[in-house]
Amino acid sequence: MDGGGNDLPAFRQSTRARQEVCPQMLAVPEPLSLDDSEAVTSRTFDRRSLTASVRELSVVANARGLWAVTRQWLIIALSVAFVVQVDRWWAWVLAAVVISSRQNALFSLVHEASHRHLLTNRKANDIVADLLCAFPMNITTEGYRKEHAEHHRYVNTEKDPYWRTAQRDHAWLFPRTRWGMARVLLGDLVGFFTPSHMLIIIPWTYTGRAMGKGGPPPSRAEHLRYALWLVGLITFLTLTGGWLHYLLLWSIPSLTLTMVAFRIRALVEHPYTPATPDETHETRDVEAATWLERLFIAPFNASYHLSHHLFPSVPYYHLPALNERLKQTDLYRPGENHFQTYLGGEKSAWSFLTSLGQERRP
Repeated sequence: MDGGGNDLPAFRQSTRARQEVCPQMLAVPEPLSLDDSEAVTSRTFDRRSLTASVRELSVVANARGLWAVTRQWLIIALSVAFVVQVDRWWAWVLAAVVISSRQNALFSLVHEASHRHLLTNRKANDIVADLLCAFPMNITTEGYRKEHAEHHRYVNTEKDPYWRTAQRDHAWLFPRTRWGMARVLLGDLVGFFTPSHMLIIIPWTYTGRAMGKGGPPPSRAEHLRYALWLVGLITFLTLTGGWLHYLLLWSIPSLTLTMVAFRIRALVEHPYTPATPDETHETRDVEAATWLERLFIAPFNASYHLSHHLFPSVPYYHLPALNERLKQTDLYRPGENHFQTYLGGEKSAWSFLTSLGQERRP
Protein backbone atom coordinates (compact mmCIF):
# COMPACT_ATOMS: atom_id res chain seq x y z
CA MET A 1 0.00 0.00 0.00
CA ASP A 2 1.50 3.31 -0.89
CA GLY A 3 0.24 6.85 -0.79
CA GLY A 4 0.85 7.58 -4.46
CA GLY A 5 -2.40 6.32 -5.99
CA ASN A 6 -4.35 8.70 -8.20
CA ASP A 7 -7.49 8.17 -6.12
CA LEU A 8 -5.90 9.49 -2.94
CA PRO A 9 -6.24 13.09 -1.74
CA ALA A 10 -3.15 15.14 -2.44
CA PHE A 11 -1.17 16.26 0.56
CA ARG A 12 2.40 16.19 -0.72
CA GLN A 13 4.98 18.01 1.28
CA SER A 14 8.63 17.43 0.49
CA THR A 15 11.29 17.23 3.17
CA ARG A 16 12.88 20.39 1.82
CA ALA A 17 9.60 22.30 1.96
CA ARG A 18 9.01 21.19 5.54
CA GLN A 19 12.50 22.27 6.56
CA GLU A 20 11.91 25.68 5.01
CA VAL A 21 8.82 26.18 7.18
CA CYS A 22 10.82 25.87 10.38
CA PRO A 23 14.28 24.40 9.83
CA GLN A 24 15.10 23.76 13.49
CA MET A 25 11.76 22.74 14.95
CA LEU A 26 9.74 20.56 12.55
CA ALA A 27 9.99 16.82 13.02
CA VAL A 28 11.26 15.91 9.55
CA PRO A 29 11.12 12.15 8.99
CA GLU A 30 14.02 9.98 7.90
CA PRO A 31 13.61 7.93 4.68
CA LEU A 32 12.30 5.01 6.78
CA SER A 33 9.89 7.24 8.66
CA LEU A 34 6.43 8.20 7.53
CA ASP A 35 5.37 11.32 5.70
CA ASP A 36 1.89 12.64 6.38
CA SER A 37 0.94 12.08 2.74
CA GLU A 38 1.35 8.31 3.05
CA ALA A 39 -1.75 7.60 5.11
CA VAL A 40 -4.23 5.71 2.95
CA THR A 41 -7.64 7.28 3.35
CA SER A 42 -10.85 7.84 1.48
CA ARG A 43 -12.15 11.25 0.45
CA THR A 44 -13.98 11.68 3.74
CA PHE A 45 -12.13 14.94 4.26
CA ASP A 46 -9.84 17.27 2.36
CA ARG A 47 -6.31 16.72 3.66
CA ARG A 48 -5.03 19.72 1.73
CA SER A 49 -7.26 22.04 3.74
CA LEU A 50 -5.39 21.01 6.90
CA THR A 51 -1.90 21.68 5.53
CA ALA A 52 -1.37 24.95 7.36
CA SER A 53 -2.75 23.62 10.63
CA VAL A 54 -0.64 20.49 10.48
CA ARG A 55 2.52 22.53 9.87
CA GLU A 56 1.80 24.58 12.97
CA LEU A 57 1.05 21.49 15.02
CA SER A 58 4.19 19.69 13.86
CA VAL A 59 6.49 21.92 15.92
CA VAL A 60 8.55 19.93 18.45
CA ALA A 61 9.25 21.55 21.84
CA ASN A 62 12.45 20.31 23.47
CA ALA A 63 11.41 21.45 26.93
CA ARG A 64 8.23 19.40 26.80
CA GLY A 65 10.10 16.29 25.76
CA LEU A 66 12.72 16.65 28.49
CA TRP A 67 10.13 17.37 31.15
CA ALA A 68 8.06 14.35 30.05
CA VAL A 69 11.05 12.05 30.57
CA THR A 70 12.10 13.70 33.83
CA ARG A 71 8.60 13.50 35.26
CA GLN A 72 8.39 9.73 34.78
CA TRP A 73 11.66 9.11 36.59
CA LEU A 74 10.71 11.42 39.44
CA ILE A 75 7.54 9.38 40.00
CA ILE A 76 9.49 6.11 39.77
CA ALA A 77 12.12 7.36 42.25
CA LEU A 78 9.45 8.54 44.70
CA SER A 79 7.69 5.17 44.45
CA VAL A 80 10.90 3.29 45.29
CA ALA A 81 11.64 5.72 48.13
CA PHE A 82 8.13 5.10 49.47
CA VAL A 83 8.78 1.35 49.60
CA VAL A 84 12.14 1.83 51.31
CA GLN A 85 10.53 4.09 53.91
CA VAL A 86 7.34 2.09 54.58
CA ASP A 87 8.47 -1.46 53.75
CA ARG A 88 5.06 -3.12 54.07
CA TRP A 89 3.63 -5.64 51.59
CA TRP A 90 0.89 -3.23 50.50
CA ALA A 91 3.49 -0.51 49.85
CA TRP A 92 5.33 -2.85 47.49
CA VAL A 93 2.10 -3.66 45.64
CA LEU A 94 1.07 0.00 45.38
CA ALA A 95 4.52 1.04 44.16
CA ALA A 96 4.57 -1.77 41.58
CA VAL A 97 1.24 -0.60 40.17
CA VAL A 98 2.40 3.02 39.95
CA ILE A 99 5.75 2.06 38.41
CA SER A 100 4.06 -0.16 35.83
CA SER A 101 2.02 2.83 34.71
CA ARG A 102 5.24 4.81 34.24
CA GLN A 103 6.78 1.93 32.29
CA ASN A 104 3.85 2.24 29.92
CA ALA A 105 4.56 5.96 29.74
CA LEU A 106 8.23 5.32 28.92
CA PHE A 107 7.13 3.04 26.11
CA SER A 108 4.94 5.85 24.77
CA LEU A 109 7.95 8.16 24.85
CA VAL A 110 9.95 5.63 22.82
CA HIS A 111 7.13 5.83 20.29
CA GLU A 112 7.42 9.62 20.25
CA ALA A 113 11.18 9.37 19.82
CA SER A 114 10.76 6.91 16.95
CA HIS A 115 8.94 9.73 15.13
CA ARG A 116 11.65 12.17 16.30
CA HIS A 117 9.19 14.07 18.45
CA LEU A 118 11.16 13.96 21.69
CA LEU A 119 13.95 16.40 20.79
CA THR A 120 14.69 18.40 17.66
CA ASN A 121 18.29 17.23 17.47
CA ARG A 122 18.13 13.71 16.04
CA LYS A 123 21.20 12.32 17.79
CA ALA A 124 20.09 13.77 21.12
CA ASN A 125 16.58 12.46 20.49
CA ASP A 126 17.85 8.88 20.12
CA ILE A 127 20.45 9.05 22.90
CA VAL A 128 17.97 10.38 25.48
CA ALA A 129 15.26 7.97 24.35
CA ASP A 130 17.61 4.97 24.50
CA LEU A 131 19.20 5.70 27.87
CA LEU A 132 16.12 6.91 29.75
CA CYS A 133 13.17 5.26 27.99
CA ALA A 134 14.03 2.34 25.71
CA PHE A 135 16.94 0.52 27.40
CA PRO A 136 15.16 0.42 30.78
CA MET A 137 12.26 -1.30 28.95
CA ASN A 138 14.68 -3.73 27.27
CA ILE A 139 14.13 -2.30 23.79
CA THR A 140 15.96 0.14 21.51
CA THR A 141 14.64 3.24 19.80
CA GLU A 142 15.99 2.33 16.37
CA GLY A 143 14.75 -1.25 16.57
CA TYR A 144 11.27 -0.05 17.43
CA ARG A 145 11.42 2.68 14.77
CA LYS A 146 11.99 0.27 11.89
CA GLU A 147 8.97 -1.94 12.60
CA HIS A 148 6.82 1.04 13.52
CA ALA A 149 7.50 2.74 10.18
CA GLU A 150 6.48 -0.47 8.39
CA HIS A 151 3.33 -0.61 10.51
CA HIS A 152 2.37 2.92 9.50
CA ARG A 153 2.89 2.23 5.81
CA TYR A 154 1.13 -1.13 5.64
CA VAL A 155 -1.53 -1.06 8.36
CA ASN A 156 -3.29 -4.42 8.78
CA THR A 157 -1.66 -6.10 5.79
CA GLU A 158 0.92 -8.88 5.50
CA LYS A 159 3.64 -6.22 5.40
CA ASP A 160 2.54 -4.84 8.77
CA PRO A 161 4.66 -6.61 11.45
CA TYR A 162 2.06 -5.96 14.15
CA TRP A 163 -0.72 -7.48 12.03
CA ARG A 164 1.40 -10.54 11.20
CA THR A 165 1.98 -11.12 14.91
CA ALA A 166 -1.73 -10.86 15.68
CA GLN A 167 -2.58 -13.45 13.03
CA ARG A 168 -0.26 -15.97 14.71
CA ASP A 169 -1.69 -15.38 18.18
CA HIS A 170 -5.41 -15.89 18.73
CA ALA A 171 -5.27 -13.78 21.91
CA TRP A 172 -5.13 -10.65 19.70
CA LEU A 173 -8.34 -11.41 17.78
CA PHE A 174 -11.40 -9.48 18.96
CA PRO A 175 -14.26 -8.82 19.69
CA ARG A 176 -14.89 -11.52 22.30
CA THR A 177 -17.34 -12.16 25.08
CA ARG A 178 -16.76 -10.36 28.36
CA TRP A 179 -15.46 -13.59 29.89
CA GLY A 180 -13.19 -14.13 26.89
CA MET A 181 -11.74 -10.64 27.33
CA ALA A 182 -11.29 -11.20 31.06
CA ARG A 183 -9.40 -14.46 30.45
CA VAL A 184 -6.95 -12.76 28.08
CA LEU A 185 -6.25 -9.90 30.49
CA LEU A 186 -5.93 -12.31 33.41
CA GLY A 187 -3.44 -14.29 31.33
CA ASP A 188 -1.40 -11.10 30.87
CA LEU A 189 -1.61 -10.31 34.58
CA VAL A 190 -0.23 -13.69 35.71
CA GLY A 191 2.40 -13.86 32.97
CA PHE A 192 0.75 -16.59 30.88
CA PHE A 193 1.18 -14.56 27.69
CA THR A 194 4.64 -13.24 28.57
CA PRO A 195 6.37 -15.55 26.02
CA SER A 196 4.16 -14.26 23.18
CA HIS A 197 4.79 -10.67 24.24
CA MET A 198 8.53 -11.36 24.21
CA LEU A 199 8.26 -12.58 20.60
CA ILE A 200 6.77 -9.20 19.69
CA ILE A 201 9.59 -7.16 21.17
CA ILE A 202 12.58 -9.31 20.14
CA PRO A 203 13.11 -7.28 16.91
CA TRP A 204 13.14 -4.11 19.03
CA THR A 205 15.73 -5.31 21.54
CA TYR A 206 19.48 -4.79 21.48
CA THR A 207 20.13 -8.53 21.80
CA GLY A 208 17.60 -9.46 19.13
CA ARG A 209 19.06 -6.97 16.68
CA ALA A 210 22.62 -8.09 17.44
CA MET A 211 21.61 -11.70 16.75
CA GLY A 212 19.88 -10.81 13.47
CA LYS A 213 16.38 -11.45 14.82
CA GLY A 214 14.91 -8.38 13.14
CA GLY A 215 15.61 -4.69 13.12
CA PRO A 216 18.83 -3.17 11.79
CA PRO A 217 22.10 -4.30 13.43
CA PRO A 218 23.10 -1.95 16.26
CA SER A 219 25.46 0.84 15.25
CA ARG A 220 28.76 1.50 17.00
CA ALA A 221 27.15 4.34 18.90
CA GLU A 222 24.35 2.05 20.05
CA HIS A 223 26.84 -0.63 21.13
CA LEU A 224 28.69 1.97 23.19
CA ARG A 225 25.70 3.52 24.92
CA TYR A 226 24.09 0.14 25.62
CA ALA A 227 27.33 -1.07 27.24
CA LEU A 228 27.55 2.12 29.32
CA TRP A 229 23.91 1.80 30.37
CA LEU A 230 24.27 -1.86 31.33
CA VAL A 231 27.45 -1.27 33.34
CA GLY A 232 25.81 1.71 35.03
CA LEU A 233 22.70 -0.30 35.95
CA ILE A 234 24.66 -3.23 37.37
CA THR A 235 26.96 -0.92 39.32
CA PHE A 236 24.06 1.08 40.74
CA LEU A 237 22.06 -1.97 41.84
CA THR A 238 25.14 -3.59 43.38
CA LEU A 239 26.24 -0.52 45.33
CA THR A 240 22.73 0.24 46.59
CA GLY A 241 21.69 -3.37 47.23
CA GLY A 242 18.70 -2.76 44.98
CA TRP A 243 18.49 -6.09 43.15
CA LEU A 244 15.35 -7.23 44.99
CA HIS A 245 13.68 -3.87 44.38
CA TYR A 246 14.59 -4.12 40.69
CA LEU A 247 13.08 -7.60 40.46
CA LEU A 248 9.84 -6.90 42.34
CA LEU A 249 9.22 -3.27 41.39
CA TRP A 250 10.55 -3.25 37.82
CA SER A 251 11.07 -6.61 36.13
CA ILE A 252 7.94 -8.45 37.27
CA PRO A 253 5.56 -5.49 36.73
CA SER A 254 7.01 -4.94 33.24
CA LEU A 255 6.08 -8.53 32.31
CA THR A 256 2.62 -8.52 33.89
CA LEU A 257 0.85 -5.28 34.83
CA THR A 258 2.41 -3.29 32.01
CA MET A 259 1.38 -5.97 29.52
CA VAL A 260 -2.28 -5.63 30.56
CA ALA A 261 -2.21 -1.93 29.67
CA PHE A 262 -0.24 -2.65 26.50
CA ARG A 263 -2.85 -5.21 25.40
CA ILE A 264 -5.84 -2.94 25.98
CA ARG A 265 -4.28 0.00 24.19
CA ALA A 266 -3.13 -2.05 21.20
CA LEU A 267 -6.52 -3.74 20.81
CA VAL A 268 -8.27 -0.38 20.79
CA GLU A 269 -5.80 1.19 18.35
CA HIS A 270 -6.39 -1.34 15.55
CA PRO A 271 -8.78 -4.14 14.64
CA TYR A 272 -6.62 -7.05 13.51
CA THR A 273 -8.75 -7.81 10.48
CA PRO A 274 -7.90 -7.59 6.75
CA ALA A 275 -7.19 -4.06 5.58
CA THR A 276 -9.58 -1.97 3.54
CA PRO A 277 -8.56 0.76 1.06
CA ASP A 278 -9.28 3.31 3.78
CA GLU A 279 -7.06 3.58 6.85
CA THR A 280 -9.85 5.32 8.76
CA HIS A 281 -11.42 1.85 9.08
CA GLU A 282 -8.19 0.39 10.52
CA THR A 283 -7.37 2.92 13.25
CA ARG A 284 -9.30 4.51 16.11
CA ASP A 285 -9.47 7.57 18.33
CA VAL A 286 -10.67 7.59 21.95
CA GLU A 287 -11.71 11.17 22.49
CA ALA A 288 -12.47 11.48 26.19
CA ALA A 289 -10.27 8.99 28.04
CA THR A 290 -10.67 9.34 31.80
CA TRP A 291 -7.72 10.43 33.94
CA LEU A 292 -7.26 6.85 35.14
CA GLU A 293 -7.23 5.61 31.54
CA ARG A 294 -4.70 8.28 30.62
CA LEU A 295 -2.59 7.29 33.63
CA PHE A 296 -2.57 3.53 33.10
CA ILE A 297 -3.54 2.82 29.48
CA ALA A 298 -2.94 5.78 27.19
CA PRO A 299 -0.37 8.28 28.50
CA PHE A 300 0.78 11.16 26.35
CA ASN A 301 -2.44 11.33 24.31
CA ALA A 302 -1.95 7.84 22.90
CA SER A 303 -5.74 7.64 22.71
CA TYR A 304 -5.69 9.84 19.58
CA HIS A 305 -4.32 7.03 17.44
CA LEU A 306 -6.26 7.68 14.25
CA SER A 307 -5.25 11.33 14.40
CA HIS A 308 -1.65 10.21 14.82
CA HIS A 309 -1.79 7.81 11.86
CA LEU A 310 -3.27 10.42 9.56
CA PHE A 311 -0.67 13.05 10.49
CA PRO A 312 2.32 11.35 12.18
CA SER A 313 4.42 14.53 12.12
CA VAL A 314 2.30 15.94 14.98
CA PRO A 315 3.81 15.33 18.46
CA TYR A 316 1.61 14.01 21.27
CA TYR A 317 0.95 17.37 22.96
CA HIS A 318 -0.70 18.74 19.80
CA LEU A 319 -2.89 15.70 19.08
CA PRO A 320 -5.94 17.06 20.99
CA ALA A 321 -5.84 20.21 18.82
CA LEU A 322 -5.52 18.06 15.70
CA ASN A 323 -8.48 15.98 16.87
CA GLU A 324 -10.58 19.13 17.19
CA ARG A 325 -9.83 20.01 13.58
CA LEU A 326 -10.64 16.49 12.40
CA LYS A 327 -13.97 16.57 14.25
CA GLN A 328 -15.06 19.29 11.84
CA THR A 329 -14.90 16.74 9.01
CA ASP A 330 -16.97 13.62 8.34
CA LEU A 331 -14.07 11.41 9.36
CA TYR A 332 -15.37 9.87 12.58
CA ARG A 333 -17.85 7.00 12.79
CA PRO A 334 -18.87 6.40 16.43
CA GLY A 335 -18.51 2.80 17.52
CA GLU A 336 -16.16 2.01 14.65
CA ASN A 337 -13.21 4.39 14.58
CA HIS A 338 -14.29 6.72 17.38
CA PHE A 339 -15.02 5.95 21.05
CA GLN A 340 -15.59 8.14 24.07
CA THR A 341 -13.60 6.14 26.65
CA TYR A 342 -11.64 2.91 26.93
CA LEU A 343 -13.47 1.04 29.68
CA GLY A 344 -16.72 2.67 30.79
CA GLY A 345 -20.14 3.02 29.21
CA GLU A 346 -21.91 1.97 26.02
CA LYS A 347 -19.76 4.31 23.91
CA SER A 348 -16.52 2.83 25.21
CA ALA A 349 -14.03 0.71 23.32
CA TRP A 350 -14.56 -1.97 25.98
CA SER A 351 -18.19 -2.25 24.91
CA PHE A 352 -17.01 -2.98 21.35
CA LEU A 353 -14.24 -5.40 22.36
CA THR A 354 -16.64 -7.44 24.50
CA SER A 355 -19.58 -7.35 22.06
CA LEU A 356 -19.34 -10.91 20.73
CA GLY A 357 -22.69 -12.64 21.13
CA GLN A 358 -24.43 -9.43 22.20
CA GLU A 359 -26.74 -7.11 20.35
CA ARG A 360 -25.06 -3.76 20.08
CA ARG A 361 -27.13 -0.63 20.23
CA PRO A 362 -26.63 1.86 17.39
